[in-house]
Amino acid sequence: MSTPLFTASRRLLRPPFRELLRQTFRRFPPSAGYVLVCLGTGLAGLLALYALAIVFALCLVGTGFLLLPTALRALRRFAEFHRRQVSRQLRVGVATHYRLPEDGAPPGAPPSLRDPAVRKDLVWLLAHSVPGTLTCVAALSACGRAVNWLSAPVWWRLAPRERGSVIMITVDSWPKAIGAMAVGVGYAVAAAAVLSLLARLHALGSRRLLTARARVPLAQRVKHLSVTRAEALDAHDAELRRIERDLHDGAQAGIVAVSLRLGLIRRALKNRPEQVPEMVEATQQLTQQALDSLRQLVRGIYPPVLIDRGLVDAVRALAALSAVPTRIDIDERAAPLRAPAAVEAAAYFVISETMTNIAKHSGADSALVWLRITERGISLRVEDNGRGGASEHAGSGIMGVRRRVAAFDGSTELTSPPGGPTVLRVEIPCGS
Repeated sequence: MSTPLFTASRRLLRPPFRELLRQTFRRFPPSAGYVLVCLGTGLAGLLALYALAIVFALCLVGTGFLLLPTALRALRRFAEFHRRQVSRQLRVGVATHYRLPEDGAPPGAPPSLRDPAVRKDLVWLLAHSVPGTLTCVAALSACGRAVNWLSAPVWWRLAPRERGSVIMITVDSWPKAIGAMAVGVGYAVAAAAVLSLLARLHALGSRRLLTARARVPLAQRVKHLSVTRAEALDAHDAELRRIERDLHDGAQAGIVAVSLRLGLIRRALKNRPEQVPEMVEATQQLTQQALDSLRQLVRGIYPPVLIDRGLVDAVRALAALSAVPTRIDIDERAAPLRAPAAVEAAAYFVISETMTNIAKHSGADSALVWLRITERGISLRVEDNGRGGASEHAGSGIMGVRRRVAAFDGSTELTSPPGGPTVLRVEIPCGS
């Protein structure tokens, strides 16, 4: 009686256990990469903390105020780099809202310690450099111990003097070496699970520290919203003028041509009926051209694929039709989520405009579209390996992208150093 029951219990427990192992080893490579990167940035953060302490100390005598803007810019870039790592690890967007420039300040004004987001970056740097580094060391140490157990048959023969110091038992025979290797298999599974868990806890803590909604003075907030709404109206007027121009030069001209052709056909029916079939065929071609022009115009206003299939499939269609080979990184779990239609349209046209710019101006041979959809909004990143040097004021369409996003109280960040890569990051909230 006990044997069938034992067999049945094994069958019930086997699939969950296998799934657990599969999930553990599937998450291990990205988690190990994240931990290695965090270990490097944590050690670099210790040097950054030392440098910031020197700058703050020099502020007491006045000279540090000259170095403080540069130090805070470097801190912000360091934090942005880690936000990207956390985004890849958690597969969610991680963004913060830095305080807007003060009245009269240039757009590229340096960050200030009065900005709550900057102060949160300082807290993150302290936490990432000390406990974060210790967490990464602990995770990697667990993996190192697993490697020691698994490699017992190797070092037992190559380093006999270290038989009793590598692991907890003294390996002096082949049975013990094989037994240690068997223990190492279980140790490796446990170490992989521990490393994945520590990596996720580290990423969740970093996300909490790196996410801040800056407190903006009411007057400055109202002024910013007034500017963005004015820019949105300007963009809307420009879009209407574009539609009017496309109608006038495309569909309207085609319809006028069809009307003229129909008049010629009516005359030909009386005078030269043998030419009517040829004229009808030519008129049919003109009608098809006018229809194609109207369809293209409608797609430019609001693509049908966006209505029918949603933003995820619309982005896949853009990537498939792109002249530059484009990879997409979309969280499949969020694919069924639908943002408001206006927000989806804004995100779609941002990606479409950016991919058009890549094909025309970047000289890139590959691109990446990273997209995340949540209940709070849409986060996207478009990057290429082109020549870089993109500017908002160089007629590349980035200013139009910024205005379209600003209409939803979103944020746009362009990074394009000479030589590349060019990276455009956009955050569009679902409510403005």
